[in-house]
Amino acid sequence: MKTKDLKKLKIVIKGEWFDLILSGKKKVEYREQSDFWVSRLYDENDKKRKYDQIEFINGYNKNARRLLTKYEGFSSKSGLFNIRIGKIIK
Repeated sequence: MKTKDLKKLKIVIKGEWFDLILSGKKKVEYREQSDFWVSRLYDENDKKRKYDQIEFINGYNKNARRLLTKYEGFSSKSGLFNIRIGKIIK
């Protein structure tokens, strides 16, 4: 599969969390179960969307640091989505 064919889940995060993911200490990203995140993680038929990678972006600046990891799926518990972070790709 070509790189541009891979599906990416983009997540904007603060520097401290970015650094923890980069160091390998943070393996799960937590997001509240809001309408926004439901639309990102489920399709219109309420099936889980399939992603190949997660692109973490440290802030909204156009030159923000970026980190690409493998996407390992997600679960939901207590009003949170638990997005599992895989191996760092780049």
